[in-house]
Amino acid sequence: MNIRIILNSFKADFRFISRDPMLLMAFLAPFFLILFLRLLIPLLSEYIYARTSFQLLDYYPIVAISMVSIIPMLFGMVYAFILLDENDANILQVISVTPAGKRDFLYMRLLIPAFLSFIMVLFTIFLTDPVTGEGWLRSVFISLLLSTQSSFAFLFIGCIAANKVQGLAMSKLYGIFLVAVPLGLLLHHPWNYLAFFSPLYWISWAWIIPSTGESLMYGLIATVITGGCIVIFFRYFLKKHSG
Repeated sequence: MNIRIILNSFKADFRFISRDPMLLMAFLAPFFLILFLRLLIPLLSEYIYARTSFQLLDYYPIVAISMVSIIPMLFGMVYAFILLDENDANILQVISVTPAGKRDFLYMRLLIPAFLSFIMVLFTIFLTDPVTGEGWLRSVFISLLLSTQSSFAFLFIGCIAANKVQGLAMSKLYGIFLVAVPLGLLLHHPWNYLAFFSPLYWISWAWIIPSTGESLMYGLIATVITGGCIVIFFRYFLKKHSG
């Protein structure tokens, strides 16, 4: 896959995003999440503590991890909507003349949001410090794990939805995977079993657990779940557009 083709595709994608207010807001939302974690959470914590003696900052890691986990979904959703628009315009039929063409096209569509997610998640971690003292290697590891969720969200929305209305519905349905993060971290055994289906649950534990060995194990579980889902949706996409 040519780097120049990927860069040209990204430029065209950004022009498309800039003309759609909803997609532009979703694309820029990670910056608002950073402001929320850096500025509003401390102020909100002081306000709540002054009135209830409840210390919100004690739960900052859970809040921050939950917020950062949203970032891959946002990029995946944006590119899923671009895919739906390309499908409506019959661009897929023009580009995907051969099976190899379809695969290369989908590889590119998977790569760009994953790369953007990796950069943005890593940037957000360094600015907001969700897990104090985790070290840069753990930050890179978690950023890589979360970047795969962008590809998963892209396929989850783009492969199942037939139009933008259905795409919005699928984006909301993806929220089930996100809710598993705070619930999985807050609930005790055996109720945390309810969150085992979500790769984000395992990533959150890979992030917060002090043990390096356990972190790698949880990361591996998340990778297996995500990889399996991506393979299934990837094959479904190729079959769906084989005509």
